[in-house]
Amino acid sequence: MKWHRIVPVSLVVCVFCASLAAGRIRFAGNPGGAAGGGMVNLPYQVQDNQGTTWMLYGSGWLQQQGNLPMFSQGAMLMINQNQPTMQVNQARVDAKTGEVIFENMPCMNTTITRRIKLDKDAGVARYIDIIKNTQNAEQTVQLMIQTNTNYGINSAQMVPDPKRKESNLAWVAQTSGNRTVVELYSGKGTKQPFTINYQQGNSQVMANMSLVLPAGKEVAVMHFHTTSSDPASGVKWVNAIKESQLMKDIAPAIRKLIVNFNNGQSFIGDYEILRGELFDVAELRTGDQYRGTIKETSFKLTTFYGPVELPVDKVIGLINVGEYRPRQLIVTSDGEIFGGKLEKETIAIELSSGQVTQVPLAQISRLGYRKRAGEPEEWTFDKPLVLMRSGDRMGVQMPGYEIDVATRYGSLKLKPEAIAAISLANDEHGIHEVFLADGSKFAGLVTADRFDMKLSTGGKDTPVTFPSSAIARIQLNAKPEEPDENTPTLSLTNEDQLVGVLAGKLKLETAFDTLNVDAAQIKNLRHTKGSVQDVQVTLWDETTVSGQLSDTELTCNLRCGVSMKVPVALVEEYHQPYPQPSDAVIKKTKDLVAQLNADDWKERDRAETQLVGLGPIVAGTLKQMRGGQNAEAQQRIDSVLKQLAKLPDAPKPAGAEGGTTPVDPAAPAAPVPAPNVAPQGVAPQIQPPVVEQKLQEIDGDFRQNK
Repeated sequence: MKWHRIVPVSLVVCVFCASLAAGRIRFAGNPGGAAGGGMVNLPYQVQDNQGTTWMLYGSGWLQQQGNLPMFSQGAMLMINQNQPTMQVNQARVDAKTGEVIFENMPCMNTTITRRIKLDKDAGVARYIDIIKNTQNAEQTVQLMIQTNTNYGINSAQMVPDPKRKESNLAWVAQTSGNRTVVELYSGKGTKQPFTINYQQGNSQVMANMSLVLPAGKEVAVMHFHTTSSDPASGVKWVNAIKESQLMKDIAPAIRKLIVNFNNGQSFIGDYEILRGELFDVAELRTGDQYRGTIKETSFKLTTFYGPVELPVDKVIGLINVGEYRPRQLIVTSDGEIFGGKLEKETIAIELSSGQVTQVPLAQISRLGYRKRAGEPEEWTFDKPLVLMRSGDRMGVQMPGYEIDVATRYGSLKLKPEAIAAISLANDEHGIHEVFLADGSKFAGLVTADRFDMKLSTGGKDTPVTFPSSAIARIQLNAKPEEPDENTPTLSLTNEDQLVGVLAGKLKLETAFDTLNVDAAQIKNLRHTKGSVQDVQVTLWDETTVSGQLSDTELTCNLRCGVSMKVPVALVEEYHQPYPQPSDAVIKKTKDLVAQLNADDWKERDRAETQLVGLGPIVAGTLKQMRGGQNAEAQQRIDSVLKQLAKLPDAPKPAGAEGGTTPVDPAAPAAPVPAPNVAPQGVAPQIQPPVVEQKLQEIDGDFRQNK
């Protein structure tokens, strides 16, 4: 099963260069452009209120001259280490926006259009770099924005993203020119940030991004360059930035393409959500706008999944879709979208004069409320949701019934709590995709023809019925676990992945004998060349045996509680970093843990040392037993676990190289089963001689010490 990436239709890079002395950024009107627009020769020049001249050269890079020039070569753009080329030494000024436009510059199978807006009052330069893929196939390009300062750098720091700890928003550098350079490259919480690179002692900073460009399409990014009186002022300015204010004067066709600043809350598909500032606003199809206060008390909507009533305090906007039989899209402050037909044919608006007018719904193009106190800055979608093929997006309560899914591994009854999401809109092959909360993912077919649920919006428990054929995706848990190398996983040849452990007894027919293998003791299992039943098994102590499994299916118990029968022929590899040791090792571990409670401290110390001597394989058993011990025994078990984690053959802790999250040494492990004794006439369980020898040594130590 493949994971698909959603790629925007266009890529635009926006760069702002601002003087913080002005206190804010203003791009309204034409603050610094050529009157009337038209072609201009390069370098294009604008002098700000500080006496500094901003100059734009070929391909759009920036230089300052005059009083306090901070930038020697700013905002230089490169694609795969190459700069765009220009055919003429001219640019065009847009009469409406005041932007200086460098159009269709070729560069490495792309064309670049840079839209640069200078504001002499605020001392700001804004770049919008539009990158178009000129090829008939998708390509990935390496985008770099490079700036060289006019002065040496005395000190520099990164401004971290408060919403994504691994990302940085900006670079702030104190120069020897007694001014601070501030470069902001990404918005807060963006999923496509720039990576900022700077070496101490250098006067150059680079911001890099790897971009996927769809065939024949474009994509968009935004970033800023600015100066301040000191580093503290620069950091304060970065943290105070409001993306909505920065984006509001950018044309919607460009704004919706920007990937490194969050602007998704401004659009529903190709439709922009209208919001008022001081007043609510209704925009008519003629372009007229009525401003005032919307006087509706609720919005009653007839939808194909049932009647819905939305409280006014949850609604932020309305969009009329369709020319002849319009359909209303109601947008809530949580990002929900309800589509249908409003019961009322007019919208009541109280104008600023005090007059109340009824505006015909058929005449309204968009309706928007002013922003209310307490509205979220961005939509998080961290609750159960249903996304419809029509574009509707509704919050729902967790279903109270199991969901039936037919899979290659049999019919499953999945509890809602175990499901992260189900994707039902797969036009490629018609099979649904199931994502479980434990990180498992597999293909299947949801058998229900409808889902009876209750909406979570407005607190009214409104019942609705969603036809399965109309659903694109059901999300029940927003944050599924991410498997790492410390997670037991079963990878299959059909690209499914199961997070869990093998269970039961396996019969492995080798060239000379038939061995009984406890699945819980398997560390690794993979196919070998030959029959689909031929496998190589690695046990808990690295014993490796090859042979043919007599059973055609394996039992896999998923971490979320689901048990699945997996055909051996589909198995690619099974990996269990913490396999269960043999019964003898478990018994010895339990005996040593009991000694941690002994009256004699020497005996307790000796037991701790011997537990370490058993090796990392006993870590799982120790974790399982820890909770039932007294305080000192728990401390000693924690000490043993930490020592075991440092051994060369210990599983690598997540969070170390290749991992993701720290491992709690006291975290619970799977329950340890009672020892199994092979009955007469059955092949013996594999008992590795190296470990048995170690157990005999420990037994000898006990007898000698007694």
